[in-house]
Amino acid sequence: MGSWREEILREFTPGVARLTLVADPDGLLTEEGVSAALRERGFEIIPFEDPLAFRFAYESKYRGRWDRGELTDLVVVLRSPSRDLDHLPFDLLQAGRKLRFCLGDLFPNLSLPVVEALDRSRLDVLHLAQTQHAPGMLGDNATKDFLLCHVYQLAPEVVSQPSDLLSLLLKKHYGEHRLPGVLDERLVFVLRQTGRFDDWPLSQIVSDRQAFYSFLQERWPVFVGYLVALEERQLGDSTAPAGLQFGGPAALPFGHDGARPYIGNLFTEGALRPIDHPQAEQLAGQWVAVGLRAGRERDPSKHLERLLESAGSSLPSGECPHQDWTAFAPRWAALTAAACSATAQGGQQRRFVELREEVDGQFSAWMSKRYHTLHNLPPFPPVMCHHLPRYLAPLVAAGRPATKVALVVLDGLAFDQWVTLREVLVRQRPEL
Repeated sequence: MGSWREEILREFTPGVARLTLVADPDGLLTEEGVSAALRERGFEIIPFEDPLAFRFAYESKYRGRWDRGELTDLVVVLRSPSRDLDHLPFDLLQAGRKLRFCLGDLFPNLSLPVVEALDRSRLDVLHLAQTQHAPGMLGDNATKDFLLCHVYQLAPEVVSQPSDLLSLLLKKHYGEHRLPGVLDERLVFVLRQTGRFDDWPLSQIVSDRQAFYSFLQERWPVFVGYLVALEERQLGDSTAPAGLQFGGPAALPFGHDGARPYIGNLFTEGALRPIDHPQAEQLAGQWVAVGLRAGRERDPSKHLERLLESAGSSLPSGECPHQDWTAFAPRWAALTAAACSATAQGGQQRRFVELREEVDGQFSAWMSKRYHTLHNLPPFPPVMCHHLPRYLAPLVAAGRPATKVALVVLDGLAFDQWVTLREVLVRQRPEL
């Protein structure tokens, strides 16, 4: 457990006070690791959000037990932007001990507005970086650069050519944790300062993962065509084909050592779609076959082998944050869909069954230790169903009169079923 949590947990000793009031403007107590540790120590957490809902839970679950002389360790968390507890009812203020926690106390040398934008699951890495590098007082931009370098391992200042930029963007988007908006903006700013990438649609493909994958998808045929021409020794004009949705160079260095592993994984896991090409046979046996439909149809067992390796090497543990399981889900769905096909070989089926048992074991452990912490997480982004109303409300309020916000629910559709359905939809409606 990271030491930043220890600074908080040392304030919670069972039996010291039956009621503890905490001003927690940055949501530190509802972070999965802290919440799980408090529960292990016997503390129960109630967020103070809706006064009526809180009063009902407080009176029905705790006041009666206290009147009967029962001991409890109750923690009431106030997420007010201010650091005081004045918004709590008077009877609670009279009865409870008072604590305050905020990011500014944990990271005093970093810009608080920038650190506040960071996902709480990244605080472990940030705290370790702060301990190892001991930065002095940093302003906004210096803090952003510190986070990009030491939390996300991104160094835009050393990007000097298209292969560097492509590798950096692939690393950013393939990662399990997305950057907050302030870091996306800083990344774009630093990259544009060089003047080398003015023709790249950085404002679109840096912040939006799906836009970046679409940017890659529509340029993949150009790269395949280049390789075919290279095989035939008939290199011609490499101008951009008509109809590209995104601006920028038509030819990308997909074959660069820093990009090729990511591209292979994206095709294997379904983030990029294999294409048809009339000269695909000329590229059989090369690494680009992973992005050709003919190559996958010729040897589906090889595709399944890649999925087994990808899922097996990225299996989360029972202690990891929920974001790791969310990132793992598409890989597992793609593997499940492929393993259920008639082309799966006996040895691969056995490996899939063994891996499924391991996945079930780790996920069961995670459910036991961490699932109960999710309901108290902030609703941005939503993690559970009850987060959706609070997530959608600002979108509805900010919309123009003619704008509608729709929530589409596909009840009972398993992720691996969606993988199969998606393939059919793409074939029937390529423009989707």
